Amino acid sequence: MGTVPFLLNQLRPPGKGGAALTQAAASIALSQGQPQTIVDVLHGRAFRYYAEGLRQYLAIRTGSTERADHYLSKLRAFVAKTDSNDLIQAPGVRARLYRAARGYLHNQSRPHEPPTQQVLEELPWRALPSAHLSASPLNALRFDLSTEDSELLELRHARELSIEELAFVYGKTPREIEDRIDSAMAQVHAILDEHGVRDADRFGRVIIEAFALETAPRARDDAHEGIEPLPNGTIVGGRYSIEARVGLGAFGDVYRAKDTEVPGHVVALKLLHQAAHSKSAKQSALRELRLIASVFHPSIVQFKDHGWFEERLWFVMPWYDGETLESRLQREPLGRGEALEIFQPLARALAAMHAAGVRHQDVKPENIFLARIPGFGHDEVTPVLLDLGVAATEAEMVVAGTPTYFAPEVAAQFASVERKPTVSNKADVFALALSLRNALEPETQEDVAAGAVDTFIEQRSRETPNAPTRKGLRYLTPFFDRWMSRDAELRPTADELAEELSALSLPEERKERVKTILRWTIPMALALLGASGAAVTVFYQQAETQREMAQRAKLTASGLRQDLADTREIAEQLELRYEQSRLTRTELAKRLARTDGKVASLKTQLKDEERRLTRTREKLAQNRQEKATIEQHLSETERDLSATERTLAATNQRLATTGHKLAAEEERAKRLERKLEREGERRLELQGEIAALDARLAAEASKTEELQDAVARAVAARSRAELELEFAEEELEAVRKRSAPHSPEPESNPSVDEPTPDS
Repeated sequence: MGTVPFLLNQLRPPGKGGAALTQAAASIALSQGQPQTIVDVLHGRAFRYYAEGLRQYLAIRTGSTERADHYLSKLRAFVAKTDSNDLIQAPGVRARLYRAARGYLHNQSRPHEPPTQQVLEELPWRALPSAHLSASPLNALRFDLSTEDSELLELRHARELSIEELAFVYGKTPREIEDRIDSAMAQVHAILDEHGVRDADRFGRVIIEAFALETAPRARDDAHEGIEPLPNGTIVGGRYSIEARVGLGAFGDVYRAKDTEVPGHVVALKLLHQAAHSKSAKQSALRELRLIASVFHPSIVQFKDHGWFEERLWFVMPWYDGETLESRLQREPLGRGEALEIFQPLARALAAMHAAGVRHQDVKPENIFLARIPGFGHDEVTPVLLDLGVAATEAEMVVAGTPTYFAPEVAAQFASVERKPTVSNKADVFALALSLRNALEPETQEDVAAGAVDTFIEQRSRETPNAPTRKGLRYLTPFFDRWMSRDAELRPTADELAEELSALSLPEERKERVKTILRWTIPMALALLGASGAAVTVFYQQAETQREMAQRAKLTASGLRQDLADTREIAEQLELRYEQSRLTRTELAKRLARTDGKVASLKTQLKDEERRLTRTREKLAQNRQEKATIEQHLSETERDLSATERTLAATNQRLATTGHKLAAEEERAKRLERKLEREGERRLELQGEIAALDARLAAEASKTEELQDAVARAVAARSRAELELEFAEEELEAVRKRSAPHSPEPESNPSVDEPTPDS
């Protein structure tokens, strides 16, 4: 599973329309200070979040992983061309994706036929789960149910769709879906009861595992799909030439780039996806950079330069040759010695982060890089923590990470548990300890069955992973029980974890102590035992001689008593010799007793010397370990000091450059101020001229109005004159007519000869 950020104060029950993905998008957007981008972030992550569950659903429904990949590519195109706002409309992204997938299966020109049991049996079903000891209940659910009931139960339990989502997918009412699920579950109860599974709490888990295929390995190009990389040769920041894209995270691409100003120097350049158009957006984009800059440790990635490219933040980090721990574990597990060399520096790096008030929040093998630094030896690696894109300060209410590496208190934020503990730096300790366990025993690493993330999170909130079980690692069980405790308060701090990780080398230390003790004590014991053995041998030889003499004396006395009973003097002499022999034997016994006492005393002294020697050796080993630790601390301090000096020199150089730029900007500002003063004076002059022009314009306007009045009067006078002229012309015409010659009329008509007074 990829990184899935969440937000603490925006929780909804799991399975409600893809709440986890919505919370993830909200967390990403808010952590960048751009709430308006939630829809776009959600759109960009929707397909990747549900891709594995969709792939398994399509494979089971078609009986072919190849056909599933074919339909999956269609779904990818569907997401790409669908508007973000349409995609997230209720009942949510997940429901729309499964409805589209089901549509591809049922609405083609040639609808697919349900696969036969033989075809289904050839699918890569997940390995036997831990919930039960037999695969028969799983096979019964896979092959004995009807196709309709099987699909409905798979979508409900294995793909975790809610009733509302299922109603949308099937185009039915929630009530109809509930009735169909109840009917299907009745058959499930009967099937599982036949196979001896009667625990109701296990039914949901068994159904999930019944429809779980092996997770498909993620192709390298899949992570980059849909995001165009910068062309090779692109110059960023005026000096970094892009050579290739090498990685893609939640927020940005990582490129291998060549520093054109330093020949032969290669760097890692991270370019964020989101452009920052406003000042606040730019400050938010600098978040990861500020977190990286706030912590210095050789095992934490450092930044060297930064800037803006097409309004997207870029920053430069050292280029490390090597591989991630995840890639390393694909070959073989880590040995305890190698694990100690890798994880102890990482624990100290986390301690440095926590001391600076920063939580990493996404510690996992994928984010641990095993760097091979020139000059440190071919086999020497320096572990480096990568990707602070979801890191948070102690004051931030953001919880992020990868579900399979969630601490129980992190999982509890999204589970249905009543008590939601506070998330602290101990969550990083849990994730690092779990990464160590998976590095020692990769086969025990948990996965999310059937892509059912919500169910996995529910389980993690209540249970913790087991300690390593392989022979040679079982002695670490008490340590892992503490490091991965469900109660965060019982876990050590990162500093304490760094010290306690020395438990990885306990068997070798014990063997070395035993060898050292034996190397010193065996020769001494042999010498002491040799000396005491020689003395005892002499004493025993003397005692044996005396016992033999006494035995012979007894035999002689017995024979003499029988043969020479009447010779009293001889008998008395023999008795005297016997008594002397007896006294000698008693003395020898006493001497033997004293010798035994001396031997016992020597043995006691030897044991005391062995104990003192053991304590001395243990103290010597402890002193050597402390010396090694001090030397390592000194070496790290020297490296830190050297790096700090280099950073300080670079900072001083940048400060000097910035000072020169600031001086130039100040001089420029002064010139601008003088220019502004001159412009101000000129502006005042222009304002005076404008005022004069306004006055002249007002005067001209007044004159214009007077001229317009005069013109109006002239036009009126002209009109009257024209009328008068017209009347005059008419009268003249009339006169002309009257004065023109005409035929005589009778004299009795006076109007012809004399004009009237009106004329």
